[in-house]
Parts: sequence; C-alpha cells; structure tokens
Amino acid sequence: MNHRITFLSVFSLALVAVATSACASGPAATPTPSPAPKANQVQIAASQDVTLYEDAAGEIANSVGPTNFVGMTTQFKRRRTLLAFDVTSLPSNREIIDVRLEMRMSKTASGAFNTTLHRVTTPWSEGISTSSGMGGKGAPAQIGDPTWIHSSYPDTFWSNEGGDFTEEESATTSVDNQVRYSWSDPRLVEDVSKWITGASPNFGWLIIGDERFQKTAKRFDSREHASADRRPTLVIEFAPTVTGAGSG
Repeated sequence: MNHRITFLSVFSLALVAVATSACASGPAATPTPSPAPKANQVQIAASQDVTLYEDAAGEIANSVGPTNFVGMTTQFKRRRTLLAFDVTSLPSNREIIDVRLEMRMSKTASGAFNTTLHRVTTPWSEGISTSSGMGGKGAPAQIGDPTWIHSSYPDTFWSNEGGDFTEEESATTSVDNQVRYSWSDPRLVEDVSKWITGASPNFGWLIIGDERFQKTAKRFDSREHASADRRPTLVIEFAPTVTGAGSG
C-alpha cells in the first residue's frame, strides 16, 4: 500500500509539473507582434514626359502624345525621351532604400537593347505639340516644346544638341519585347534623395536607347496614355519607421 501511495504521489507531481510547464510555455509559442511599420512605399505618376526628335533645325516635337520614343530609326535619326516626376511632397527626413522606374514598351522592330537613364542638368518645359498617327515622326514644334536643340521652343536652347545630361547613367535595363520594364539602381536612390532634400535640382531623366545601329527605336507609353496602368510610374521605398519601440 505504501508503495502504491508513493507511486500515485509521484505520478500526480509529474502531472502538475507538465501542466505548469505547458502554462509557462504557452505565451512563448505566440510571440508578441512587433509594432506595425508606417506605410513605406509611394508610387508617383510622371509630371512631364516628351520625345526629342533628332532635327538640326529643332522644328519637330511631341510633348503630349500618348507615346514616347528612344533609339535609332530606319532613317538613322535618333529619338530620346525626357521624363520628370514631382517629388516635392515627399518627406526629406526619411531614408530612401529603393527607387524603381516602371515603363511599358508598346512597339519595337528590333531585339533586346540596353536603355539608360541619365540625370538632366538643364530645366525644360512640356509644351502642347501632339504627334499624329503612331507618333514616330513627331509634330511641328509649338511654344514651350523641347526639341533636339531647344529646352523650350523657340528661344531657349540646350547647351548640347539632344539635351543636357550627365555622362554617367543612373540606371540601365535591357528592353526587348512589349512588356512593362523597370529600372532600379543605387544611383536612382541618390538622384531622388538629392531632389527631395534640395541638394540637386530636379530636371528629371533623359532616356537613351541604342543609338549605334539603324532600326533600334522602341516606343513607350507616355503619361498621357488612355490606360492609367500603362503610364510611367516612379516607385519609391523608404526605410520602415517603427513606432512605440521601447515603450512600456
């Protein structure tokens, strides 16, 4: 009998120990969630975009058409795209960790070619010219249009034909078939960070395609395109800001 009592006592103590351990470990299996970060990504629509058409007289433009062009035509004429985004409403005290430009290429007669972004160094304006048809030939330049030689037609000129921009590219991506493409690079982060803080003036980017060969031109949908999901978009990601850390 004494042996039976001792066994039951030990068994009861074991059950109590298991129950106590389960209660103690229960909360640890479901950790307390961390404070939710604030929204850390914004998407911005382009504020200006135009095509520069190689023309020594500077009489061809396309400011508000639904498409823009880069590369070399079958007539050995270069096409470049100016693109800008208004970032003045973004916080200057937040760290940017990623910048991505997204654009949809909608027509091509060539294979894959690198397409580069270069920071523009001279202010320019978006005019009112609209190219007819497919847009590849441009339209007569109107007051305020950028052209191959003008930053604003007819009286304000680029220092260099084809636009004023940094030699070093801010980002490069290979463009091939008709899909949506993205450009992302630490140099884009640097560009946008300087624009937001005012360390550098924001004149946007010049997009340059392959200009070494004939028939490399590619067409991109512009900010005036009828379908919003086909327009250029700048995606900016900030470092998460955690609230409530260390409280309690």
